[in-house]
Amino acid sequence: MGKSFVALLRQHWTLLAVLGVATFMRVWFVYAYPYAFFFPDSRTYVASAQDGFPNVIRPWGYSGLILPFLHQPYIRIAVIQHVIGLGLIVAGYAFLRRRGLKGWLAAVAMVPLALDARVLTIEHYVLAETAYLAFTAAGLFLIAWRDKVGWVAAALGGTLLAAAALTRSVGLPILALAGVYLLVRRAGILRLIAYAVPVVGLLGGYMVWYHQQWGVYAMGQYQGRFLYARVVSIADCATLKLTDDQKRLCLPNPTTSWDQRPDQFIWATSSPAYRFYHDREDDPALQKYALTVIEQEPGKFLALVARQTGWHLMWRAPLVDDGKCLATQWLPPARPGDLCEARYYLPVKPGESPAPAFLVDNAQARALHAYGNWMTTPGPLYAAGVLVTLFAAVWRFRRRPWRDAADAMLFTFGGFGLLIVSVATSLFDYRYAEPAVILIPVGIALAVSRIVALASAPSPSLSPSSSEAAIDSEPPTVQIERAGTV
Repeated sequence: MGKSFVALLRQHWTLLAVLGVATFMRVWFVYAYPYAFFFPDSRTYVASAQDGFPNVIRPWGYSGLILPFLHQPYIRIAVIQHVIGLGLIVAGYAFLRRRGLKGWLAAVAMVPLALDARVLTIEHYVLAETAYLAFTAAGLFLIAWRDKVGWVAAALGGTLLAAAALTRSVGLPILALAGVYLLVRRAGILRLIAYAVPVVGLLGGYMVWYHQQWGVYAMGQYQGRFLYARVVSIADCATLKLTDDQKRLCLPNPTTSWDQRPDQFIWATSSPAYRFYHDREDDPALQKYALTVIEQEPGKFLALVARQTGWHLMWRAPLVDDGKCLATQWLPPARPGDLCEARYYLPVKPGESPAPAFLVDNAQARALHAYGNWMTTPGPLYAAGVLVTLFAAVWRFRRRPWRDAADAMLFTFGGFGLLIVSVATSLFDYRYAEPAVILIPVGIALAVSRIVALASAPSPSLSPSSSEAAIDSEPPTVQIERAGTV
């Protein structure tokens, strides 16, 4: 027993090293910040949990998860979310080892999630991001776990990904991506049905519940408002063909001052949407306006999305003013509650916002703030991940079954796709990049493993008929090669 335990430690010492550092950072974080963090969205989640019915702005999933903690110190929510972060490190490592990677590469892929200062900070917020990330990653791990997708894995994967979409609506595109992955993997009709049934059941059930409360079948009634805020600043109303009602939504004095914070066009009282279409029933009108702008000015919209998505690929995005202020809130605060820094979620009465918190001289917080100025996942890593994954998919693709390339593309493009979707439908925000911190490194690790195997493997003697089935099955020779890859 003792020898086997020592052997287990030797086999997985790289995971233990990464996990040990990640645990230390999270314990230090809780010690430095004894209260959970508050963001305006936190109020929505807590209020929705207290009301017990779906919210028109955000799905109810996270509100349901924090329901047992409403009458307890919110730091317990933060602690649980830090533990979830540690669990994701173990799950990601286990998945990569299952896919045949060596321990050191699987552990290195988990380093960004373990040490990223933004991840640590977001885990400390009463926000849905950590739960959303856990559901998404776990669902994808399950679907890609085995060489041949089982119906149980497909069903559980669909359940988890649907739960992610009910936690944050941006998870809906991942449901489609996973479905395409199953098609490419030729999973079979029974597996596709097993995947689709919980997805349709959970999302459909939520929409029925939403209808009972608000009278419409929907996931929410703010999607059109968010899209309006995204495109209104690029709308050239002098040339657009708009109805008289739609012209009221144009900006009287076009400005770029909110270019990096388009969400201000939702909440500011000076916004035309707030002045003329303030009710939730007005969401279709705002969505129609936004789609009209996109249809008539697609070039401007695509340029906007490409430009701000590119900010995620830079070491530091060129943020100023309100945009820079928002980005600072996702870093460890030197003094919680100070200008543009995270504030504590102090106990308040229902419906009230927490006070700006107390400003104290905290040496631990100052040290973590300095750490956060340097220890964040660099944007060029995401760009490199896309290039490496594409290279792995097309280079010498006839020499090795395409299964591991499909896995790499699932994770890399899942993470990168979420960056694009968040920019296209809302705004650039480092908070929305959290899924990429784990998904893209996992995709890179799978792609590197494939490239190394292709570089070292002789040309396989596969007949045309056998190569057609290579995506779902691997001959014993290939499995032996995999055991020796990185």
